[in-house]
Amino acid sequence: MNANKQRQYNQLAHELRELHTNLQETTKQLDIMSKQCNENLVDQLGKVHGSWLIGSYIYYMEQMLGKTQ
Repeated sequence: MNANKQRQYNQLAHELRELHTNLQETTKQLDIMSKQCNENLVDQLGKVHGSWLIGSYIYYMEQMLGKTQ
């Protein structure tokens, strides 16, 4: 193998190592972001479902039983 080809392969190997490192860091950051989004999403869904439950109870009390709170 000639010197030019060897230099190109060395440069390619270096670039691939950098790419691998960057992809690992990106994966870690995406995992962190995913966990944060899931925690916030579950929290928000809990609030929405709680609001629906309270709202449906109030509607039932007012419309079906003729009571107001």
